[in-house]
Amino acid sequence: MTTNTLTTDQQQRALDLVAAWLGPKMGHDGPAPTGQEAANRAEGPWLHPTWDWPGKPTPTILLEGGPYDWALEVSWDLRSQFAGIGVFAEPYAGYALCLYPA
Repeated sequence: MTTNTLTTDQQQRALDLVAAWLGPKMGHDGPAPTGQEAANRAEGPWLHPTWDWPGKPTPTILLEGGPYDWALEVSWDLRSQFAGIGVFAEPYAGYALCLYPA
């Protein structure tokens, strides 16, 4: 049975997976930096726990100015890792990855 929310830990683990995936693609030796400041500088993603573009507040990983359509690629490349932490990741756009319970 799934619930309609993700834990803070699940959200953070999803962000960590995305940062690790993005790091080498963005020229980092390890994971990309995370947080709103990193995203504002287009250096790495940040997690907005209540982003509401999908119609209701949804945990979403955001990065504008990152690799082209990164959210589409990461949702496919890391689907099994996301499932392993109980997360279904769906790109809203090339810059936004919405997170839902798996």
